[in-house]
Amino acid sequence: MQSPKFKFIRDELDAAFSASKLTEEWKKRVRYQIRKQLVFDPIEYRDYNDKLSSIVRAVRKQILGGIYEVRPAKRYLAEKSRGLCRQMTLVHPVDLLVLERLSRSVYFELKSKAPSKSAFFEPDDGKFIKGINQAEVKYGSFESWKRFQGAVFGFANENKYIVVTDVANFYDFINFQHLRNIVSSLADIRESLLDLLIYVLNKLTWTPDFMPLTQIGMPQIETSATRVLANAMLYEVDKVCEHSAVSNYARFMDDMDIGVETIADAKKIVRDVDLTLQSRQLRLNASKTRILTQKEAYTHFCIDENFHLARLERVIGAKKSSAAGNILLKTYEAWMARDEGPSPGKSSPFHHGNGSKIHKYILGLLYQTETRVPDDDLLWLIRNKPDMRSTAFRYLSYSNNIGTAAFEVLSLLSEGIFVDDASLVDLTGFLLHSRIPKTRKIKIKLQQAIQIIEYSGDLGLHCAIFLSIKFSDLGELQSVIQRHKERIANDYWLARAAAGAIPRFIHSKDSFSGFHDLISELQNEEAQNVARYLLDISEMGSIPQSLKLYLNAPNSSYPQNIYFPKVIILLAACKNAEWKKLLPNIHKTHVALRADPFFKDMGF
Repeated sequence: MQSPKFKFIRDELDAAFSASKLTEEWKKRVRYQIRKQLVFDPIEYRDYNDKLSSIVRAVRKQILGGIYEVRPAKRYLAEKSRGLCRQMTLVHPVDLLVLERLSRSVYFELKSKAPSKSAFFEPDDGKFIKGINQAEVKYGSFESWKRFQGAVFGFANENKYIVVTDVANFYDFINFQHLRNIVSSLADIRESLLDLLIYVLNKLTWTPDFMPLTQIGMPQIETSATRVLANAMLYEVDKVCEHSAVSNYARFMDDMDIGVETIADAKKIVRDVDLTLQSRQLRLNASKTRILTQKEAYTHFCIDENFHLARLERVIGAKKSSAAGNILLKTYEAWMARDEGPSPGKSSPFHHGNGSKIHKYILGLLYQTETRVPDDDLLWLIRNKPDMRSTAFRYLSYSNNIGTAAFEVLSLLSEGIFVDDASLVDLTGFLLHSRIPKTRKIKIKLQQAIQIIEYSGDLGLHCAIFLSIKFSDLGELQSVIQRHKERIANDYWLARAAAGAIPRFIHSKDSFSGFHDLISELQNEEAQNVARYLLDISEMGSIPQSLKLYLNAPNSSYPQNIYFPKVIILLAACKNAEWKKLLPNIHKTHVALRADPFFKDMGF
């Protein structure tokens, strides 16, 4: 029940959540951003695109009726180092739409009120940038990140000392009352929208064990919505630095670099920034706060290495010549400075402050030129460097000896190396997108991995379902879902993943009805939606042009030029009696469907 005053704020909500604004928000940002969340959807939320009008109507009805409720979010862990994990949040697409609309409604005003042009964060538009893996950018748009890097590199030439620092556990300690005060002081935003914003954020925060809400802790989501708000929390720091005796200042979210001329000036600005943060119940990260000399700054920021790679990148351009690859490989080996084995030696620049960025940079250029580093180097990173793990998995999938590489990675899983959810998802992505040989040894190892992963939390089960879709026979696949039927029935992401297996069973006389009944027994609307979408594709007489374009487009950022959810949709299409007429060139476009032995066994 709403209070009598709700009728007076309905017009404000109606204006902010108009059908046109919600539709634009989805098409321009949200539908791209949900694809960047950690777990992938079996049909890439294409059913949401198809029924967008009804979703928008439902959202408006809930908000304008005062009955909108945030759906349960999913928590997952991403290891930073030594078992310490960052807690991340998966958000239901509808809630992400609402949050993005609220964030976007204040973004331009917040940007116009920014006290410094040296704060370089800007939200990305959700779209993928050709040639850039967004995972390599900490957050925000790639262009704003590049401008930040360029500004910082200039400090070492201009200042005797550089302060390098960031905020300790920034997101975890953002106080929503402080956030509300800051946003309301900067933007002309109605109280009703602020109320809704804080309501959504509170519902997305982690409150375990029936503990009360604390109004502290910004949820970390792979989207720009919360980052726009978090960025405004540091405007006061920007103002302090702009009005202090500092020569240069640059900030990208909570990473700050400040150029000064004396040690005394460095200490003063560290003190003032920390006190400013304390007024908002935040603190600088003591372990990461450093005062560097000009020489130390050159080493910390890997400036020489950055400029060297930038020159090589310009020379390479769009060309992928073997000569360029050889130059890069020689540079890589020189920078590895190996003492022995696959690990970087003690003198390697990869150990410096920004060493991991340089490591990712050169690996990206190497693989653009189709040049490979030793598999053992990547396996060492997977085992020992959590911050490089995702990058190493991605490039290991291009191995010339993928069977051995896959076996080694699966052995790491058995050893218990992976203590977080994100690593399991990276491992799953590696296995799904690599062309792994079908040997008895590998098949046994894969089934053992599925048995381990399916009991490793909800995200582990999500991974196990997708691995089973590719690598298991129909009986094993159905058994995984049957064993966890109750968990799947009550979980948005698991239910959609389970229903994504249905193309494997189409036209299987002995198995289809049993699996279809299993999906029906879940009594989960999302599972029904995914199953219906895939079954419709297997029965339709003609394919809509937008779907045809999607199915025929290669995914060049993956080793076999195809993304696994597209494989699932194509499998449904190839179960259509008219598939040769509907998609006549599909096997020429996507050679992997028959070249990958496990894809072929799925039904291609």
